[in-house]
Amino acid sequence: MNHTVSINIDIDEGKPFYVSRIEVTGNTTTRDKVIRRELMLEEGQVYNSQLWEYSLLRLNQLEYFEPLKVDQDSEAHQDTEAGTVDLLLKVKEKGKNSIGLNGGISGLSGAFLGVNYQTNNFLGLGETLSLQGNLGNVSRQFLFGFTQPYIHNRPFNFGFQVFDTKQDYNSAKNYQATTGQSVNLTAAQQSLTQNYNQSSRGFNFSLGYPLKRHNFQRLGLTYSFNDSNITAFSTASSTYFQTIAFRSGIQGSNALNGIQNSSASFTYQYNTVNNPMKPRTGKEYTAAFQFSGIGGNLRYFSPAIAYKSYRSMHYLQPRADGRNVLALRAQLAYIQGFGGDVAPPNNRFYTGGEADLRGFDIRGATPYGYIPNRANLQLTNPDGTCVPRDPTNPQLNQCIQVPIPVYGIVSIGGDTSLTANAEYRIPIAGPVTFSFFDDFGIDSALNRGQLKQSPEGFASLTAPLYGCPVYNNGSCQGGIPGSQVGFVRDIHPVSGTNFVPRMSLGGEISVIMPIINAPFRLYYAYNPLRLYERPFCNSVLSTGKNMSCSAQLITRDLFPPGGAGDYTYSEAIAGYGAQNLFREPRKTFRLTVSTTF
Repeated sequence: MNHTVSINIDIDEGKPFYVSRIEVTGNTTTRDKVIRRELMLEEGQVYNSQLWEYSLLRLNQLEYFEPLKVDQDSEAHQDTEAGTVDLLLKVKEKGKNSIGLNGGISGLSGAFLGVNYQTNNFLGLGETLSLQGNLGNVSRQFLFGFTQPYIHNRPFNFGFQVFDTKQDYNSAKNYQATTGQSVNLTAAQQSLTQNYNQSSRGFNFSLGYPLKRHNFQRLGLTYSFNDSNITAFSTASSTYFQTIAFRSGIQGSNALNGIQNSSASFTYQYNTVNNPMKPRTGKEYTAAFQFSGIGGNLRYFSPAIAYKSYRSMHYLQPRADGRNVLALRAQLAYIQGFGGDVAPPNNRFYTGGEADLRGFDIRGATPYGYIPNRANLQLTNPDGTCVPRDPTNPQLNQCIQVPIPVYGIVSIGGDTSLTANAEYRIPIAGPVTFSFFDDFGIDSALNRGQLKQSPEGFASLTAPLYGCPVYNNGSCQGGIPGSQVGFVRDIHPVSGTNFVPRMSLGGEISVIMPIINAPFRLYYAYNPLRLYERPFCNSVLSTGKNMSCSAQLITRDLFPPGGAGDYTYSEAIAGYGAQNLFREPRKTFRLTVSTTF
């Protein structure tokens, strides 16, 4: 006996129903064709309830209307005898014009105030026109943009932006702006930290096209050109940018001006997120590849992938009618120069701040590296007076300067970045939401070849003499050649700061303010994973050589004999030899106007 049972199932599919008429009401400004081109059903087609639901999802993604729900904002009337369905869609238009005042405090922009104007449905044809201006103590931004979602009623998305920006990258200033606390760095320590600003102006054009008419996949192409100038305010930043090989054949101070980035970005996106401002359901997959080197003077490429997911929750159980939302995000990116150039230092990855790791200082969760540098120190007597160049006329206040070799411990950024965020969002009342969050990230310098200095830049450090073993007639004589002080050409991450995972856990209250037109957020974060250790002074390189910190490079024979030499040597060791890493905070309480994702 086979012990088997045979089951036959007869299925009667029934006759198909065809869409007879689609009627839209409530669109006093938006043209009918703008709505109909987003619908996945057309009159005369076989009716499919799932395609109708997808149609409302596409309309919600536009944000032209109040959120549409199938059971509340649409009606389907069937004629059984004729085999037809009449569809009625009831929309309620949002105000298409938005004039807003935004401002607040954020890690990236500091304290800022801005004005923006946007119409997301210009003349009822679906175009977006935007003007934006922000002024802050660490940033400035002016932007004009226009987007046309359809060209000749075909789903080609075209847009362009013209921008003029300026951004300060000062770890001490940003920390003080967001926490109200001073870093209390000595002058020597400040000279060895990153402190520069970047002013840029340029434009970009973008094209997008769906892979198929009736799904949520889209291919995009963006061309961007910007012309930037960098002004370095610390010795470390000046040395980092002037010696690293990120410009095609240009080094020194000239490398900081006329930085022209001409790049193209190719993107693939699959997006079923129901609302870009208040998402409750859906997923988004994004893959991008940026290529710089189409003209300009920068050459690098940068692939990236990202994933977002939103799911309605009833306590800890997923449910379609759940009131809460579980939101997830993960993204991985890499950057590398080519053709003999390395990736620009300002384009490397620096996580930290409210956009990714909320418990950390802006751009603070990063690897650190030893940057070789040349510093000048006044030759000083034990009583604190400097040794004058002209002893017969000390009132000139011209003191003897001793050039010394130092290694600055500077945030060098990563060429590889992984970030993951999880939020459990609980609506409280109206625009107020409370969230529990868990942020995780790691920035790493995987490709050591992307931190090499140019031959010209390294030669500028190794060619001159260091020290002042003897001074005569107000000037130094002799010294140690830079090629012998122990500098290493490649910039190597400080041991213990690379491949360091960071994590923030905490809670956040978010309020979407209608006038500010951005989420107003107050959050507390605790950092169970952070960098908190003293850097090692000796790091053995793969070549077998020892990496010396400043305390080892600054030797007594760089200074003249006697009390002034002894005192100045001790001052040099105290000021430069005891350089430590910034300690990352254990907890953070911050107010900001921005979004994480």
